[in-house]
Amino acid sequence: MQKNKLLTIVFCAVIALALGASAFAFFQPPPVPDPVEVSVTVTVTPAPEITVVSAPDQTEPQRPDAFPDPEGDKIKLPETANLAKGAVIEAGPVTQTYVALNAVDGDPLTYWESAGLPAEITIDLGSAKAVKTVAVQLNPDSIWAARTQTFAVLGSADGAAYSEISAETKHEFNPTTGNVVRVDFDAAQARYIRLVFSSNSGTFDAGAQAGEIMVFE
Repeated sequence: MQKNKLLTIVFCAVIALALGASAFAFFQPPPVPDPVEVSVTVTVTPAPEITVVSAPDQTEPQRPDAFPDPEGDKIKLPETANLAKGAVIEAGPVTQTYVALNAVDGDPLTYWESAGLPAEITIDLGSAKAVKTVAVQLNPDSIWAARTQTFAVLGSADGAAYSEISAETKHEFNPTTGNVVRVDFDAAQARYIRLVFSSNSGTFDAGAQAGEIMVFE
C-alpha cells in the first residue's frame, strides 16, 4: 500500500516537472534578429557667402531716424557763454531762503522766489555787453507743473536809468520743453539786466520764480 502511494507521488512530480518545462518553453521570448546595417547619406548645403560692410566714420554719436531724440522738444539755448552765471545779482524780499543768488548759481534745482508781486531781479554783467537773449528756467523736473509768468526785460548802462528791451509778456513754462523760456531781441548794449515780474500762475503766495536766469550775447 505504501509502495503504491510512493509511486503515485513520484509520478505526479514527474508530470509536474514536464508541464513546467513545457510552460517555460512556451513563454520564452522570441529570438532577437540579427542587426541590419543601414546606410544614410547626409547632404550639407554650404553657407552663403557673407558680405562685409564697413561702418561709416563718425566723430560723434548718431541717432537713427526711427528713434526720436528725447531732447528734441527741449528749447535750445545759444551756444555762447551764459554771461549771468556767477554774476552779482540783487532782488527785493524773498520767501524763506529762496535768495536771488540761486538764480545765477548754474543749478536750476535751486531757485529764487520773491515775496509777492510785482517783483524785480537785477543782474550786473560787470561791463556793457551786446545782449541778444535772456532765458529763464525753472526746475525741469515734471513735478513742477506747467505754469505761466508775466515779465518784462529792461536794460541799463549805469544801473540808474533803465529802458525796456522786451515788453511785458505772459510766458509759458512747461517741463516737456525743459521748463525754459527764451526771449530773443535785437542786440542791446547793457551792463545791467533787470526782469520785472507781474504774475505767476504756479504759486499760492503769488511770488515770481526763477531757477536760472541766463543772459547771452
